[in-house]
Amino acid sequence: MARQGARLALGGAAFCAFAAPALACEPTFTQAAQTVTLTATEVSDGARVETSEQIRILNTGSGECNAFLRVSRFSASSSDPARNFTLTSGGQEIDVLPSDVSAASSNSDLFVPAIPSGGIDSRSVPLRFSFPVGWGIASGTTTDTLLVQLIDESGNVFDDMFLTVNLTVLPSVEMRIVGATGNDRIARIDLGALNPRGITRSDPFGLRVWSTSPYTVTFASSNAGALVHDLNGDRIAYELRTTGSEVDLSGASPGALGRRTGALGDFHSLEIAVPPFVAQAGEYTDRVVVTVSAG
Repeated sequence: MARQGARLALGGAAFCAFAAPALACEPTFTQAAQTVTLTATEVSDGARVETSEQIRILNTGSGECNAFLRVSRFSASSSDPARNFTLTSGGQEIDVLPSDVSAASSNSDLFVPAIPSGGIDSRSVPLRFSFPVGWGIASGTTTDTLLVQLIDESGNVFDDMFLTVNLTVLPSVEMRIVGATGNDRIARIDLGALNPRGITRSDPFGLRVWSTSPYTVTFASSNAGALVHDLNGDRIAYELRTTGSEVDLSGASPGALGRRTGALGDFHSLEIAVPPFVAQAGEYTDRVVVTVSAG
């Protein structure tokens, strides 16, 4: 008996579709990077330059949620402590951490509540930057790059972005005349009675200069370095000296030079010397314009 058999190979595939549940909290920044720019046009004791920036956050999750904003330094073009800034939001000061792996401080994490769900309406977080621009700061532009992170209560990162902060300090200079009567705009040096047979010297006085960059000081005499009689025009030559060297009173070349100063400024001592002379009695005067220029 002949038998014939057949083998039937059966194959099948079963497919199951599972829908991933939407997360209740998925906050993200609306931008991957933002830039803040500040310019200090004037420098003075206690001065500050400030600006605000808005950071916008979306929540693509299914429910309203909370998060924390944490800021740390990513890089900086200057280590000058005079350029350290303060960061606040709604009156709360925020500590900027040295790096993203630094331990959080009591003021480093800003609470961001009630971020609306759906990914349409965003939550705006205001940040205010305040830089001190007192004497001791250097002119020029510096850049701080900050890493801004959105984290949960456990420190897990939802999202991050870069915030670049540019501060430009324009060249600025200030001068005060010390040891003279009058004010900072018009000062008076009284030489008293001149001795025609000896050298008459002024009491010590000088210039205090503050500058954000290298600077020059020029002296321009109205009478080419001479005291002139108020009535008849007689002239008595004199010298102006700084640190022992005679100053050019034509205004053509600097009488003093300096670099960027510290908070206390530079002091340039000055002295007027009148050598022996022959002239009529009377009142003699000269006017010297002192100009300080920052480069």
